[in-house]
Amino acid sequence: MNSKNTKNRVVITGIGPLTAGGSGTEEVWESVKKCRTGITNEEYEIGGESVGNYFVHRIKDFDIDRYGLDNQMLNEMREWKDGDEIVDNYYFLATIKMAIEDSGIDNRSISSDRTGIILAHENIGHDHFYLKVINDLSFLGSDSADKPKSKKEFLSLFYKKFRKTGYELQAFMPLYHIAKYFGIHGYSLFLNNACASGLYAIEAASDAIKSRKCERMIVAAVDQSNIFKQIWFNEINMLAKDGKIKPFSSDRDGFTIGDGGAALVLEDMEAATARNARIYAEYLGGAFNLEGWKVTYPDVSNDYYKKSITNAIEASGLNTSDIDLVVPHGVGTSITDRYEAMALSGIFGKNSDRPIVTAFKPYVGHTLGSAALLETAIMLLGLDDNVVPPTLNYEHSDNSLGIKVLKNMVSADDVDIAIKSACGFAGYNGACVFKRM
Repeated sequence: MNSKNTKNRVVITGIGPLTAGGSGTEEVWESVKKCRTGITNEEYEIGGESVGNYFVHRIKDFDIDRYGLDNQMLNEMREWKDGDEIVDNYYFLATIKMAIEDSGIDNRSISSDRTGIILAHENIGHDHFYLKVINDLSFLGSDSADKPKSKKEFLSLFYKKFRKTGYELQAFMPLYHIAKYFGIHGYSLFLNNACASGLYAIEAASDAIKSRKCERMIVAAVDQSNIFKQIWFNEINMLAKDGKIKPFSSDRDGFTIGDGGAALVLEDMEAATARNARIYAEYLGGAFNLEGWKVTYPDVSNDYYKKSITNAIEASGLNTSDIDLVVPHGVGTSITDRYEAMALSGIFGKNSDRPIVTAFKPYVGHTLGSAALLETAIMLLGLDDNVVPPTLNYEHSDNSLGIKVLKNMVSADDVDIAIKSACGFAGYNGACVFKRM
């Protein structure tokens, strides 16, 4: 590849991560280097009534005022929502603000139609809506005489109470709020491809830049733990009993949900070079497919996930031997880890020393719709600091998997090409390839 040719190439110039371990590149990366996590055992309550205890990587004392956002714009958002404050929207604002500042792009460039935005989330607003309904059933009336007399009357009362909260469940609304806040007028999308959403968003952003729809794209994905997710994952036996995610370990028993997410700024390389921007990496390409088999389990009888990785390598103009680092999904469940290991050993050989394999969910929890983007951000921060973080909690190797997993932090001196991959619920598979700059 001709490194001097900057035409029609896409690079990452800004990172804005938010986790239980910190906010911003410095805090988050310091937390990862020191192997700190934000795991707590939290009692969930609804209306003051306990509904269970669950482990979670919780962001504590999150304060939107910390990020120097425009209060007038925030108040306009609150007024539209009838005073409701949806934390996920604040996470979007915080991560994007940090990524823009990290990239060094001026506000004038952001507010032009040459800047686009892509947001990703699994179910934004749903938990807020459910809780609001549960906590505010007073409209039904405590006396039977006050209760709705018909379905039509019930509909009228329900509509008056929850019309704005329900309207906010439509994915175009958070996209509208966030784009309006930053004055972004270019190409826009809202994506939901489960745990692989962040990788799909990166690919879509790259396509928009290469097709000249925009000069730069802001990609953000966030998520937040709530009681509904905890109950469901507990019912299907996917939560780690001790709160520790142990990817590819013989004693792995599930994951722990995490708060947070990340934003990335992707730019046309020619434009980024012209403004002398700091470049974390070049995005070389990706590949994606959909199994369409089960919602919660991968199709182990087929090689869709393997194909997403091999096709991503081919799309990037590389060979398998060029790959130095792989950051897999690493969710810590028995079947999914085995499925991933089968794909990796099938591509790179059993128990191969290269590429390095390491997983990041033990640091930040499983952040669901934001997981792939957040873990990409952590991977890029590591390469920027010239190290590769190990997989936490990997104390008992599962030799039957046929892969070597990184146990200790190593130098990234010889890491040039890295892959982030994900195999999400409902069979959404994706892999993105990055070249260190």
